[in-house]
Amino acid sequence: MSSRRLRVMMSTPALRATTNPYIVQLVHSVGREVDVSLFSWRRAIIGRYDVLHVHWPEIFTSASSTPKRWARRLLVAALQCRLALTRTALVRTAHNERPHESTTSVDGRILRRWDRLTTLWIVLNERTTTASPAPTAFIPHGHYRDHFASFDHHDPTADLVSVVGHIRPYKGVEDLVAAVADDPHPDGFRLHVAGKPADPSLRALLLHSAGGSSRIDLELDFIDDARIVEVISSSALVVLPYRNLHNSGVALLALSLDRPVLVPDNAVTRDLQAEVGAEWVHLLRDDVELIGAIRVALAQGIPAGRPDLSAREWPVTAHQHADAYLRAQRIRRERR
Repeated sequence: MSSRRLRVMMSTPALRATTNPYIVQLVHSVGREVDVSLFSWRRAIIGRYDVLHVHWPEIFTSASSTPKRWARRLLVAALQCRLALTRTALVRTAHNERPHESTTSVDGRILRRWDRLTTLWIVLNERTTTASPAPTAFIPHGHYRDHFASFDHHDPTADLVSVVGHIRPYKGVEDLVAAVADDPHPDGFRLHVAGKPADPSLRALLLHSAGGSSRIDLELDFIDDARIVEVISSSALVVLPYRNLHNSGVALLALSLDRPVLVPDNAVTRDLQAEVGAEWVHLLRDDVELIGAIRVALAQGIPAGRPDLSAREWPVTAHQHADAYLRAQRIRRERR
């Protein structure tokens, strides 16, 4: 076999300030193991590479207008034909078991073809059910400690709770905001919501739900890395009131900054609690009222020390990805 390094194209274009920090860390760490190139349609369709690593394929057909959407669909069709007709392996990271937002029938067919073309799945937890029977590789989501180490960390405020990150309908942030606004206890905790809503209607709903409450601070805009660290480190608890939580970079982000989290109680979050400690991961059961659960978690305070994230070191994660790419390449060549 040739001694040349494996060539892997990420589905991410040029890294920007708005790029998901998980992707930024993945690109930099995996680049020490394989030759990484970032995505462009030209390189993807006619360029030379061994593996295409895709995270959220629905983004490929996302566009601001109908003509642009159809143009992207044609480009996706060309790329999928390239993958079907060549020895290029397709590796998919299953961040979620299904897309959070609904898709059109056309885009649904495109997503199903992505599933059929997948050579190997990377799952971030062992509870994930993939959309096709392709082999899987379990690689835990890496932590964020190194990525955010250079930013200023703040002392926590004992009664401050935060929600951080891109606000989408499935996250249930508007329900939390409404619950805090309706809370009759005037000396209750304060809530800081920092992140950009997915659309204007969700922004309007959040503003309406807050009802001008002095206990709620809505920062409804994109927040950069420095601001993320400022908001989370200033908080005593980070809440994820999600209606559906399977993997969460925000939970790991908060734990990386040594702040406890309150998350929905399910098999995945129970695994996380067992990994890092019950004092760091508080579970919200279906039969417990959200405001009460937040008060209980706040009363326990911020634990001493740091949560155990040793299973999520990036050098190990990068090596596991390189092994997964090689495995996918072997599978693809055998199929051809």
